Amino acid sequence: MRLVLSSADLVYAANTVGRIISGKVTGPSSGIRLTAEENRLAITANDQELAIDCNIAAEVAESGSIVVPGRLFGEAVRRFPAGDIELHIPEGRQVLSISSVSTSIDLLGMSSVNFPELPDIEDYSRFQISGALLKGMMRQVSFALSHDDMRPILTGMLWESKAGSLRMVAADGFKVASRKEEVVSAEEEFRVVLPGRTTNELIRLLDDEEENAEVALGRNHVMVKFRELTLISRLLEGNYINVDQYLPSKFVTEAVFKPKVLLEALERAAVVAKDGHSGTVRINFKEGVMAVSAQSAEYGSHFEEWPVEITGERLEILFNIKVLSEVLKSVEAGDIHLKFTGSLGPCIGVCAGQANYWSLAMPVRLS
Repeated sequence: MRLVLSSADLVYAANTVGRIISGKVTGPSSGIRLTAEENRLAITANDQELAIDCNIAAEVAESGSIVVPGRLFGEAVRRFPAGDIELHIPEGRQVLSISSVSTSIDLLGMSSVNFPELPDIEDYSRFQISGALLKGMMRQVSFALSHDDMRPILTGMLWESKAGSLRMVAADGFKVASRKEEVVSAEEEFRVVLPGRTTNELIRLLDDEEENAEVALGRNHVMVKFRELTLISRLLEGNYINVDQYLPSKFVTEAVFKPKVLLEALERAAVVAKDGHSGTVRINFKEGVMAVSAQSAEYGSHFEEWPVEITGERLEILFNIKVLSEVLKSVEAGDIHLKFTGSLGPCIGVCAGQANYWSLAMPVRLS
């Protein structure tokens, strides 16, 4: 193998695929595969749960492939000066020579024969969607992903297609988020759960631009293609909960206000809300005023209030500061409309001007 390519392209590809490599994994899965053919270099990482393949332009004089330690390769190419880099495998050796005009590094590698191949997806549904919209939907819902391995299905995000719409749902027992868009022209309806790790990688890799992404769903895997990247992930097995059963239809108190106002108040309340019921804030709604307070026997107390638009009964309710803050931060623009079922029931958050999105937060119950 012998080829020349831009150092900037090589660093980008190495950084893109290198993130999924775990330092705890050994053998071929701990490395990345470099494959040179025609006018491109494909760099692939695959731990058999998640795989990323990145194709970049290169002047290929001799085709070939090799597997090298992923983290070491990324560390090496990031230290090269700007300009062109040559990659070369000397005949009869499993060594990758990385060189420029003034610098040379040789990395010991291994044959690519045993490197895990990307799985073939016998897809039963395939569609295209704006990359910006796909990223926006996942980003707005992802705050509700669970991090509790005791219920592994909730560590993933539900993707559900019905009647030409795509819906994404996340829930962790304390909060729920759901967003639906009429954007999908899928061949068949589907209901799959993407791992949280996959969701976070897609949010990181997708652009905030309108370029389309191609999605293919199989029985066990999902594949997403965009720009020069292909991401393939295993799907989570199991039945996702029906979050709609927790969505109330009757409310006793409703309030409309700018999310930033309450977010800033919660940040101030968090200064003292550090002991006892850690991170708990008390919110009162009465006579067109919302009051926020927190107190701690060790650190002190906090109180502030301001006028807001309120309808319904007076209400006093307690929330975990982090949970409520995440609900507020999920609002993309405009006001938030909070609907309460009482001091112990779920609170529903709706974004003004975005009827396709809602979130749910459970209050704190003090014994």
